[in-house]
Amino acid sequence: MKHLSFLVYPKDVDSSGKTISILAPVGSALLGLSQGDKIEWPKPGGGFFSVKISEVVFQPERAGELHR
Repeated sequence: MKHLSFLVYPKDVDSSGKTISILAPVGSALLGLSQGDKIEWPKPGGGFFSVKISEVVFQPERAGELHR
């Protein structure tokens, strides 16, 4: 099953379920990963799910946007 989510600043989190705050535990674990990287993350009820970075759409710092 493919589920797309976007890693965003806290002010940009919405109720669609498709955004993850960079300050959420899994969000901060994704920081610094590159396209193709994978991590395993614990589920609240036990077990793990796999997270794979399929695409990096935009990186503000790489684009020179250092002040937000």
